[in-house]
Amino acid sequence: MVVHDPDSWWLDEVSHAGREHFDEEHARRYDAKMDAQAAEEIGLLQDARVLTPGCSVVDMGAGSGQFSLAAAHICERVVAVDVSPVMLARLREKLDLCGTGNVEVIGAGFLSYRHSGEPPDLVYSRFALHHLPDFWKVMALCRIADMLRPGGALRLSDVVYSFEPTDAEPRIEAWITEIMTADVERGWTRAEIAEHVRDEHSTFTWLLEPMIERAGFTIVDASCSASGMLAQYLCKKR
Repeated sequence: MVVHDPDSWWLDEVSHAGREHFDEEHARRYDAKMDAQAAEEIGLLQDARVLTPGCSVVDMGAGSGQFSLAAAHICERVVAVDVSPVMLARLREKLDLCGTGNVEVIGAGFLSYRHSGEPPDLVYSRFALHHLPDFWKVMALCRIADMLRPGGALRLSDVVYSFEPTDAEPRIEAWITEIMTADVERGWTRAEIAEHVRDEHSTFTWLLEPMIERAGFTIVDASCSASGMLAQYLCKKR
């Protein structure tokens, strides 16, 4: 469990992790609401030769462990890290059911996780970094770079805005409508999507990308969604 020191100037990640991630009903429904496309991600990372048999992976913001469980079939060691005990309890239930023995579950965050053992080959993070304000994103990215082995990789996917600030209102409204229309069966409400934009800390690509590079990475591949709301990066530690 992550416990924040009231005398510390470091960010309390639990208070920034998103209200819904501490809701047991949300955790039970998470996999149905949020498809992490784990199989596709595994394939992409194998093609890029950053995910290979016997490698080690740290999944930052692992949630219910969709990617961690998929990676466990290939990797020697997977460390699933999340600040939410509710989400990690769901992951532990899955691990008990499938009998997977090479996934370690750690209650921590970007700013509090302390890696032990050999440096990982890959750090994976999907829809988690946006919980941190921009100053703390940089601190998190620097900590990830320090953690990785030389030449190790970061796979980062998140809500990142690739449109101009003047286009924010129509782009965000269109995105909300798109999600509510396309994912009606998954149960996303307008209030939930609006909460993300309003209360969390997604940023622009032209701010995030220099952060990634300043932290010690080279961006090998970058792609943005047609909506201008999502971005994915494959980065190598310099």
